[in-house]
Amino acid sequence: MKHFFIIVIPFFFTLNTFAQEKSMTYINNKSSYYGKTNNERLLFESKINEITLNSDNTFVFWSRPALSCFTWRSYKGSWEQKNDTLNFYDKYDINEQDTKLEYILNSNMNFFILEFSTDNNSELLNKDIKIQYVYDFDSKIDDIDMEFRIKSDNTIKIPFKKIPNIKDLASFRIEYLLNGKEKRYAYLTQNRFVNIKKNKIPNHIIIQFIEKPKKETVYRTIKGIINKEILTILTIDKTKTKLLDYTENISFESEYKLKNE
Repeated sequence: MKHFFIIVIPFFFTLNTFAQEKSMTYINNKSSYYGKTNNERLLFESKINEITLNSDNTFVFWSRPALSCFTWRSYKGSWEQKNDTLNFYDKYDINEQDTKLEYILNSNMNFFILEFSTDNNSELLNKDIKIQYVYDFDSKIDDIDMEFRIKSDNTIKIPFKKIPNIKDLASFRIEYLLNGKEKRYAYLTQNRFVNIKKNKIPNHIIIQFIEKPKKETVYRTIKGIINKEILTILTIDKTKTKLLDYTENISFESEYKLKNE
C-alpha cells in the first residue's frame, strides 16, 4: 500500500522572505522635482523621495529636491527587519574645521587686513596665497582672482579703493597651501550665503589654520515600520560626538508606498 504525504509549507508575505529574491522600492515624490519660493530666493526641500531595500540587506535613500540633478543626493547603508520593524544603519564622518575665523570691525580703517597663523604657531613658510573677490549674485559681476604675498608679520593689507565694485562684494575666497602639501580653502564672510550680500564684511579678519584637524564618525540608526505596502519612518538616532556636527539632518515624508513593478 502506497502512502502519500502532504507537505505543508507556510507561506507568509513578509518583507524578509520577499526581499531575498529582489529589491523593493518605496516612493513618495511629494517634495521632489520642484521648489517652494519665498519673497527673495528659490528654496528647495530635501526630504527623502525613494527608499530601496536590496536583497543583500543594503539600502539606498534618494532625495531629488529640484529639477537639477546637481541637487540630488543619496544615502547608503544596511537594513534589518524584526517583525514589522525595519532598522536602517549608516555612518558618516565629521571633520574639525581646518580654518577658524574671527571678525573685527574697525571703522577707522579704510582697508581690509587679513591676519594669518596656525593653531601651533608654526612659521608660515609659504608666502603666496590666492584670494578671490566674490560678488553678489544679483550684481552679475564676475568674481575676480587675485594673488598676494603674505608679509613677514603674517598679514595682508587690501585697501578698499583697490577692490573693484566693493559695494557688491559678498565675500573673499582664500586658497592657501599649508606646509607645502595641504590646501586650505575658506570663505571670509558673515553673510549666510557666500555669493549673496546682506552685510558688509568686517575689515579685520583673523585666519587660523588648523594643522591636524580632528575627525569623528557618526553612526545613525533610522527606525521604520511596515504596514502592508506602506513604510513609515518613526525615529532617527545618532551617536554623540565631541566635534560639532554641521551635516544636514536627513528628513522623510510622512509615509512611502511600495512601488509595484
